[in-house]
Amino acid sequence: MRLFVAVDLPATAKDELGGAIERLRPSMPDAKWVPCDNIHLTLSFLGEVAEGRVEEILDALTRAVSPLRRFEAALAGSGAFPTRRRARVVWVGLESDQDQLPALASVVAEGLEPLGFPREARAWTAHLTLARLRTPADVSGLLPIPIEAVRFDVAEVTLFRSRLARPAPRYEAVARVPIGS
Repeated sequence: MRLFVAVDLPATAKDELGGAIERLRPSMPDAKWVPCDNIHLTLSFLGEVAEGRVEEILDALTRAVSPLRRFEAALAGSGAFPTRRRARVVWVGLESDQDQLPALASVVAEGLEPLGFPREARAWTAHLTLARLRTPADVSGLLPIPIEAVRFDVAEVTLFRSRLARPAPRYEAVARVPIGS
């Protein structure tokens, strides 16, 4: 199973991002757009995992996130990786009070590391991928992306299964793990 851990978004946030995609689409005809239903905040990508390991992953996630408190996040800002002038990925950011999103990503990574899932070498950034560009492009004129600061509760993390398909992968929730006890 190809697995990852993420924060799923409510319909209000996905609707706002869908509107942003539709406004950007004519200006970026070579982009591969993420379907709205697939937009999520990745906390940890696990890769190919034997189905028999799901329970130990869920146990580790429960231990990692149960001491935390639920919190609120909001759509905020936008950008491109690696840079605006040579963009390969266009994204919308997320913010939370007191850096709770980076803290959540950190405890998830820390909880999964003993199971053999190494931490990402790059610094984690709270971002929601909207598009991937086949060739690097200058998107400076399209940023910042005008969006509403949709606020939502972060009350759980989700273990997702990714099934590669055309035109886009399908993501299925394997289990949801509540934040806090």
